[in-house]
Amino acid sequence: MQVRGVLGIHSARRLRQRRVTRLVISTGLAVAVTIATAACKPDLPSEVPTWPENVNWQALVPGPSSDDVLPVGITRTLGSVTNADALLGKGGETVLTVEPGGPPAVVVLDYGHEVGGTPYVNVSRSTVTAPATSNTLRVSTSEALKFLNASTTTTLSGAANAGDTNVKVASVAPFYAGTQITVGIGDGAETRTITAVGTAGAAGSGITFSPALTAAHPTGTTATGIGTYVNDNGAQINLTITNPQTYTGGLRGGLRFEAIELRTPGTVTLTRAGLNFKAYRAAPDKYEGWFYSSDDQLNRMWYAGAYTAQMDMVPVGVASCFNVPVIFDGAKRDRAIWSGDLMITDPVAMLSIGSNSHPYVRGSIDSILNLQAASGRLTSAVGFRGCGAFDYAVTYSAYSAIIAVQYLRYSGDTEYVKGLLPKLEAATAYHATRVNGNGLVVTNDNDYWQTRQNGEVTEYSLAYYELLQDMIWLESHIGSADKVAEYTQKAANLKAAINGRLFNQDAGLYQHTDTRPSVFPLDANMNAIRLGVAPADKVQHILTYFKDRWQPHGSEISQPAPSMKDPYGHTIEPLNNTWEMMARIQSNDAAGAIELLRRLWGLQVDPNSPFYTGTFWEFVMSDGFPDRGFDSLAHAWGAGPTQILTESVLGATPVDPGYAKWALKPQPTDLAWAQGQVPTPRGALSVKWAQDAGKGTFHMEVVAPQGTSGEVWVPLSSATQSISGPLTPGATFLRRSGSYDVYSVGAGTFEFGSAPVSFELLKALVAHFSVNADVAQGLADKLDRASAAKSATTRGNALDAFTNQVNAQTGKALTPDEAKVLITVANALR
Repeated sequence: MQVRGVLGIHSARRLRQRRVTRLVISTGLAVAVTIATAACKPDLPSEVPTWPENVNWQALVPGPSSDDVLPVGITRTLGSVTNADALLGKGGETVLTVEPGGPPAVVVLDYGHEVGGTPYVNVSRSTVTAPATSNTLRVSTSEALKFLNASTTTTLSGAANAGDTNVKVASVAPFYAGTQITVGIGDGAETRTITAVGTAGAAGSGITFSPALTAAHPTGTTATGIGTYVNDNGAQINLTITNPQTYTGGLRGGLRFEAIELRTPGTVTLTRAGLNFKAYRAAPDKYEGWFYSSDDQLNRMWYAGAYTAQMDMVPVGVASCFNVPVIFDGAKRDRAIWSGDLMITDPVAMLSIGSNSHPYVRGSIDSILNLQAASGRLTSAVGFRGCGAFDYAVTYSAYSAIIAVQYLRYSGDTEYVKGLLPKLEAATAYHATRVNGNGLVVTNDNDYWQTRQNGEVTEYSLAYYELLQDMIWLESHIGSADKVAEYTQKAANLKAAINGRLFNQDAGLYQHTDTRPSVFPLDANMNAIRLGVAPADKVQHILTYFKDRWQPHGSEISQPAPSMKDPYGHTIEPLNNTWEMMARIQSNDAAGAIELLRRLWGLQVDPNSPFYTGTFWEFVMSDGFPDRGFDSLAHAWGAGPTQILTESVLGATPVDPGYAKWALKPQPTDLAWAQGQVPTPRGALSVKWAQDAGKGTFHMEVVAPQGTSGEVWVPLSSATQSISGPLTPGATFLRRSGSYDVYSVGAGTFEFGSAPVSFELLKALVAHFSVNADVAQGLADKLDRASAAKSATTRGNALDAFTNQVNAQTGKALTPDEAKVLITVANALR
């Protein structure tokens, strides 16, 4: 007896692997659907949307080419500085001179983007003023030019009149000859160029400028200048200069600008100034993954995220607390391992530089797990306020376990993670002890909001839920079925409790806590969607609610009063904006995710921005910029765009450890094309796609490494009026899911296309699907009659006959999924 059904059909299909069918699309575009063993692919017509070949993504890699990093520009000089350009490697010497009683000589260097390491100067000569025996060079650094100066304001010590070219000031420290002074604030302010800096006080010689003031300003009026030079965070470097040699300062983890000041009377001659790079330096050859698309802004975002991760990677010997390579939260500060930040930056590092990042990820995981408490709780941070553990929040204990699961997903390093399994199970058991009688997590402690949150906090229960989901996946691959069952039940109970007690039915939103039902935090609502806790019929309302409240530069951490506010005044944080992008992508709102991406991160990759670092920032205010030097401008939890672009726009995600099984689901939005690859232990998984949105056509190429298999989701311009097909042999149609056709493939090179349905296209699809030639011919005849029909009635009758035969052959010559697609697209031709 012949076995029918899917298995029998697939067996029968192997008998017809040499047949080639060409699908002709109404625009004249031809898409070949090839079921053949031939290695060559069909020649594609010029109308096929395609991508550029040999793109130069390497030009976007921002890392320095050498560990000896030189500045790329001179931002300004103050006082007596000659030939400052010599410090740019242009030859000659730079001479800084300070006369007794005179102002410091200052040169401000610009490295062009974020760098980190130990600043140095090469001194060829140093002349002191007796009785001193040495000169002092002070080095100040900052990620942004604005934060390189402090004490920028003083007040007038006496009234100034219209026509005056000199004012008396309480302090002369903010002012340098050749720079500007602003007298007053607001509409009445007057800005002038300083010609001489004298002494302070009502009886001092004051500040002389040109041209004259046009209005009077009373005593006490604010006067603003450049200010004194400071570090944006931490202490300045003071170098005692005696003999000609190279002088090197202490580590400065993150900076773009560097001010070198001669502070003592005398002369110092410099032949070179630069920085010994101390983060992970990745030239293009270190990139095992890459991304490139038709959108330059998105391209710059991908590499900015990758470079952010690299700036936060700390080689052995750089940080005294660690004898293994690790990843910090920020280049400048806190310079500690924080697991909440690593949830974002670890995937970014692994997606960009691949196996080069693995020792750093493992080193960070080990540093955390080796400090596990007897209770099973994992520490929040290591190396913060000392070299040991820092327990900040219970949610971070969940994050500390999650980063180990992430590592297995991307690396496939099964043996290493197996060794961690008892600790991860203990951490999961600890979280179960924080569940109250209502089935919800209660910890009464902080989270990344930096404020104590009491009671049944929705986000805290969701962090535990995410841990349970990750542990279910982990145990299913390297653990036990009993643990899978245990965690599955706990996750189901927790989900029910969250939805039962913490979802405000009237508002249709997740509330902050059990006692704050009218506060609707961004993190909880987006993570409820991202993690699959939110019921499907509630998702769109949640997304719409928060999108309606977007600010010009992102989604606020604090929703309108009485929501809790970040005590440091930050309004927009990248962590929860990344979660929102993930939630939108999962809910088929990739366009919304990309719009949010541009709002928050667009300014950060603009080279003309006053805060540009080529890396991503820790916080921003409502204007899209940071507002204090303490904030990190190369911060791990800001690196999310790299993961978003790889896993949603390019579309590649791991399903099994190390991409042994993977999924490719591009979400093209408004891009014309995208291409790139993700690193796997078996080689690169490569993706290229292009679309012509006006014609509704899509073209995709996938190159899968040996030993892997996966699902390719081919986008359709319409879920009911488009059709797809493979352009190369070896792909098996599985199903239609929304606006995608899903195919199964193994290792090798595969191409796919999709286009609006036509009668010819549908006939070819029938021939591709049907295992019975007579059935295929019968269906084709009915489509020919429908195509030739002179009236809608005749066409409808022919298509009814087509549908009836498809239904009759379901489970015989056609699989149920194939039959469903044929009927759907046939209806579009009525």
